[in-house]
Amino acid sequence: MEGLEVLVPEQKPTMPLPETMFCAQQIKIPPELPDILKQFTKAAIRTQPHDVLQWAAAYFSALSKGEPLPVKERIEIPSATGEIEGGLTPGLLKVLHKKLSPKGTITVTELKEKWKHLCLPEEQLKSILQLDNFGEEVEWMKILALGCSVLGGSLLSSMKHACEILTSEPEGGAAPIPFETFSFLYLYLASIDGEIPEDETEAFLHKIKEEAWTEKRKYMEGFWVKVQARRHHSPVIVTGKTDSTWRIQFHLLPIKSEQDNKK
Repeated sequence: MEGLEVLVPEQKPTMPLPETMFCAQQIKIPPELPDILKQFTKAAIRTQPHDVLQWAAAYFSALSKGEPLPVKERIEIPSATGEIEGGLTPGLLKVLHKKLSPKGTITVTELKEKWKHLCLPEEQLKSILQLDNFGEEVEWMKILALGCSVLGGSLLSSMKHACEILTSEPEGGAAPIPFETFSFLYLYLASIDGEIPEDETEAFLHKIKEEAWTEKRKYMEGFWVKVQARRHHSPVIVTGKTDSTWRIQFHLLPIKSEQDNKK
């Protein structure tokens, strides 16, 4: 009829039908997948996550973003670490350090997120944060120090854990860290402890620093003798010790000055 309009319903685009699979040869597997799964399996065995699904999500998320993976360097035996099942361990604290230390200062929200990725108990982190008056942001090195105090129980044992986590030396040997880092962690934990007089902590650190410089001079003398001996193809004997004995042993904690790292 004249003047009558016909409305045609709008056609919505249809989704393409999925490809029908008739045989296994149609399934395309990326060539990188076998190695990715192999590395994931090895990482899971080393880390021993309490919640595998939660940890796996964090693992592949970090892998896709190119971030440090939530993976321990080695398997930790519970009886050796003395930690409760599912709780913080030196290996997990080191994983957190690799992830968070580059930022220096982090938000509590980010800390909780990374903590959860490692399937660690929320109550344990809450207890750590209550040891100091933190706001919405925290200094990572202070969290590291408090984590070491949870692992160690005593100030000296806490510093031992800190040195082993922070050292760049291979595991199993001496664990030297810069004196300035050692001093910061020691003073902070001593202040949290509240039972060690400030003059005693200062005197202790002054003594350690003097011993470190004394041993450094011995090391440099031994190193020069070693260089000269190599030039003349003769054996090296430095006062009956190896050239690595310059490291200060403080309850199994070797210390060296920050200036050593620049030379």
